[in-house]
Amino acid sequence: MKKYLLTALGLMITIPVFAYEDCIIMTDGKLTDIKIQHNDIIDVCPLVTIMNDKNTLIVHPLKEGSTKFTVLKDEKEKILFNVDVKDEYTKISSVEGFDILAVDSPPDTYEYYFDIDEPPVFDNSTDEYTDLDTPPVLRGAN
Repeated sequence: MKKYLLTALGLMITIPVFAYEDCIIMTDGKLTDIKIQHNDIIDVCPLVTIMNDKNTLIVHPLKEGSTKFTVLKDEKEKILFNVDVKDEYTKISSVEGFDILAVDSPPDTYEYYFDIDEPPVFDNSTDEYTDLDTPPVLRGAN
């Protein structure tokens, strides 16, 4: 029994681990009728919200490769996306009117930074700390 357990553990250690990057695609219209060229490379799922807007998709890579998928916007406009999946990134072709965000990337990769206010400052004239009331804010880079 120990022999089988050690063999299974050894196999699991040698199996390559891939951390593909999921992406979110958003727009202002309703997205329906998703068709994927190679569904063994990516999976594209609609994200249904409480408001039921149906304007967001999640692209989940399954393995490395290149493929395409189409969606129907507002039941009249067919939109084509080219997708290139690598171990380090997932690249989706940009389309006017659509926002594409990588789920697994930190905010600074999108040219944003956290502008954090200074801590309270001690004022010698009043022997008190001056508190700042504003919380940290995510702002676009200049």
